[in-house]
Amino acid sequence: MSRHRRLLVLRGDRDATRAAARARLETDDVLWISRVDGAGPRQVAGMLGRTLDAVVVDLHDGLDADVLGMAAGMVRGGGALLLRLPPQGERPPPDARLAVHPHPPAAVGRRAWARLERWLEGAARGDGTVVPGNDPHGGSPEQDALVEVLCERWAGPGPTVSVLLAARGRGKSAALGRALAGLPAGRRVVLTAGDPRTAEAVVRFRGRSDFTPLGEALSPAAPAEVLVVDEAARLPVPTLKALVAAHPGAHLAFATTSEGYEGTGRGFVLRFLAWLHSQGAVHEHRLEAPIRWGAGCPLERDVSRLLALDAGPAPVPSARSRSADGRDRVRHRQLDRDVLARDEPLLRQVFGLLVHAHYRTTPGDLTRLLDGPNLRLHVLEAEGRVLAVNLVADEGALPPGLLADAATGRVRLRGQALADTLVTHAGRPEAGRLRMVRSVRIAVHPELRGRGLGRRLADAVHTAHQPDLFGTVFGATPEVLRFRRAQGYVLVRVGSARGDRTGEPAAVMVRPVSPEARSLALDLQAGLARNLPLQLAWMAAEAPLPASLRAALETGLPAPRTLSGVERDAELRGYLGGPRTSDSVAAALADRFAEPPGPGIGPADRALVAARFEARQDWAGVARAAGLPGVRAAQRRLKAVARVWGADPAPG
Repeated sequence: MSRHRRLLVLRGDRDATRAAARARLETDDVLWISRVDGAGPRQVAGMLGRTLDAVVVDLHDGLDADVLGMAAGMVRGGGALLLRLPPQGERPPPDARLAVHPHPPAAVGRRAWARLERWLEGAARGDGTVVPGNDPHGGSPEQDALVEVLCERWAGPGPTVSVLLAARGRGKSAALGRALAGLPAGRRVVLTAGDPRTAEAVVRFRGRSDFTPLGEALSPAAPAEVLVVDEAARLPVPTLKALVAAHPGAHLAFATTSEGYEGTGRGFVLRFLAWLHSQGAVHEHRLEAPIRWGAGCPLERDVSRLLALDAGPAPVPSARSRSADGRDRVRHRQLDRDVLARDEPLLRQVFGLLVHAHYRTTPGDLTRLLDGPNLRLHVLEAEGRVLAVNLVADEGALPPGLLADAATGRVRLRGQALADTLVTHAGRPEAGRLRMVRSVRIAVHPELRGRGLGRRLADAVHTAHQPDLFGTVFGATPEVLRFRRAQGYVLVRVGSARGDRTGEPAAVMVRPVSPEARSLALDLQAGLARNLPLQLAWMAAEAPLPASLRAALETGLPAPRTLSGVERDAELRGYLGGPRTSDSVAAALADRFAEPPGPGIGPADRALVAARFEARQDWAGVARAAGLPGVRAAQRRLKAVARVWGADPAPG
């Protein structure tokens, strides 16, 4: 039986395609994906790692590229991916999730759908029915060789570091499980992952169900002799570093999916793997041959092409930036997305740069790049090659009613990350009236970094647009902070929470243009200068904060100015009556909690305040100190305590 998988395309209305799919299925091992009559995106994400005879995807409501990628990865060899589509020539409604004020859903592009239709014309089609199949019992020679290497390495004294990267379906989890099964009895093994379901394949091939939850792995009763972390790229970088520190002398193994629809593999390589190499010898392994399906599977090839999973930067044949007559070869261009959607080589160059430079670029980002109504794309080119790319978004210019609702937490400003954080987190609803251009992502060809191309592209974007302010929201690193400051940006907000993938705090920087924007930036900087000392202490309590990052965050801020009573009460009203987080009003809260507590404040609430504002513990420690079940409960309780600790600030 062929281990290749098939693509079956079914057209008609929703009822007709459902019936046609059922007629093709002679197996019950099927996953139905649909916004109407099947599993939704969150349910599908929770099923990662499963293999099925068939997956049926309903596209009558449009293309969800992330879900399609997950669906294709679940089909076992010999199985089929069934796509349910409207009749030929009909299109689903525009994706309303991409609509951003003031653009209605009708303004959302249809380029991604048109590209899907062109892809269907060229993709290999299958026919016939889908019958029950089985997963292969054996591994590949490549996997066998890796298992032998790991067993030999782990049998000796530690420490060693092994990193395993593989595309989906290559058997990396099975390899880890088989290697663990070959260890002598009595070895202290810790197998962990962000979610127990992630490591199910490792457990199955190991033959023992002794998975260690992540919290226990980070604080072990005794360090492991062998530590295995599956799908490591789904964990924040500081968490991965903490695992290394918690198990000194151990054999360490980190495995993750590369070229995956989760958009996580690049972050692992760009941040954690580079750090591992700086610490000592690292053994890198890659599995190339698929096990879950046959080599050369047309479905894998075609889906990878549609979702640009394997896109990368174009080769740069020449590093010269000037021609023989001294003319500059590099040109700036704002791309027409109608042209981009039809120029597949150009699209792959652009998206490949974004994938290479950013830690969580997903197939869904390709859809947003093509169809988002408020997005624009700038590139630098030379000799027909894309050297740098900057995706920007038009934001702001919002009506008063919408801003009032956002400031009180009744709505979120979807698709407006910069406006939303200034209005809801910084508590400045008037900021939403300003016209903004946000840099969503900027990337320079990896072979051409350090040559000023990023600065040059940013300058071109600043010249091409005339908003009240430019801005960007990103995971803070010293390098990006320095880059943006050199472009005239100032830091106006820092989030105390670490990013899920990078472990870096979110930073907001703006480049004010209009007088109103300059005044806003100065006020926001003054607020950050007051709050940042406490924020830095809380960050350090959660995970070590590099001295270089701390210094970069503190650079350029004015001397902290003490809040007046009126200013403090205004800050607290925004926190108590809206969506502002406690870190955004840290100084005002510290001032309030410096007052004697009232008689109604019990021991648990006093312990909560002391843990956060005196001991400066992270939220997990605060929850333990107050006897609360978790972080969210502690955050909610702090707001309730702040409301009654002293006199509630007068409304107004």
